[in-house]
Amino acid sequence: MSSLYNGDCFNIDIDIPENAVIITDPPFNMGYHYNGYKDKMPEAEYYARLSRLFQGRPLVCIMFPEMLHKLSISMGRCPTRVVSWVYNSNTAKQHRDIAFYDITPDFRKVRQPYKNPKDKRIAERIANGIGGADCTTGGTLIK
Repeated sequence: MSSLYNGDCFNIDIDIPENAVIITDPPFNMGYHYNGYKDKMPEAEYYARLSRLFQGRPLVCIMFPEMLHKLSISMGRCPTRVVSWVYNSNTAKQHRDIAFYDITPDFRKVRQPYKNPKDKRIAERIANGIGGADCTTGGTLIK
């Protein structure tokens, strides 16, 4: 049985089990206006606080790429896998990286919706129960 904990990553007041997987999209320390939270602290303190929270735990972290590299260096850990989440927005940075630390995601469980369902080859796949394009390369996980 899994449990879900929701909290402020800098002010979590619950006892999270040691083997818990942390999934986070932490504040970016860029001065964004939050109610009750100041999103601008010295950079060294920001990464040190995140590192203490994440140290030694399985982790999935969503961040800007340059911030993710600094976090990895601060933690002394490399991600097992990194994927980009690209989306349309009206901001200068239209993607985040999703890093998996000590976790190996199974992308075979993820299918990308077909863009051309009327193509006869795609229609045949759909008829055979294949509900989307394979998100792996050559049958193996993207590395």
